[in-house]
Amino acid sequence: MNPDQILKQLKLESDLVALAITGLAILLVLLVNRKRLLVKIREWRIQRSLAQIGCEQIRNLVCSDGLDGYFKLDRLALTPDAIVLITYKLHSGNIYCAEHISQWTQLVGQKSYKFDNPLFELENQLTALRLLTGNAHLEGFLFFNNSAQFPKGHPDQVLQSTSIPERFNAANCDNVKPEITAAWELLKAHQKQISPADHASVNT
Repeated sequence: MNPDQILKQLKLESDLVALAITGLAILLVLLVNRKRLLVKIREWRIQRSLAQIGCEQIRNLVCSDGLDGYFKLDRLALTPDAIVLITYKLHSGNIYCAEHISQWTQLVGQKSYKFDNPLFELENQLTALRLLTGNAHLEGFLFFNNSAQFPKGHPDQVLQSTSIPERFNAANCDNVKPEITAAWELLKAHQKQISPADHASVNT
């Protein structure tokens, strides 16, 4: 083998070694970040499910709470029969809940956590929203991702990606009631008019 052939062989082997090292490095990064990557994929799927609710959506609408503060409403969806308020809750593990109790319980592994019943806050947000929409029909729901489980069941106002009502499907948008459309236009106009100063005392 002449010197040129030897150099070519060494270069080829060097390239193969570099490629192998790069491949191993990528594999190691994926293995180390596998859990984080799966969480990102799961969250992307959840956001896609949420984005498909209703005919149109308004995100992060700021409205007065009727006192001295403001609410930032996570997501509003226009449906044929109602304007739907959806609040996304990032709770995992087993959730033990009921409609009228003051606190719900989250069980993650062997650890237990208490948190205020979010339905009460949801109702306060709906009350604030009615100040803008008048008599238009409103509905409110808490949306939990699929890492939350409800061993003892949950109130009707709790949704997950597998339990989104068919009536919220965007395919049903041909016959939106006039009073719902009118209220929706008011909300869109309100969002355009809201001042940055109005965000100073926001409750989320």
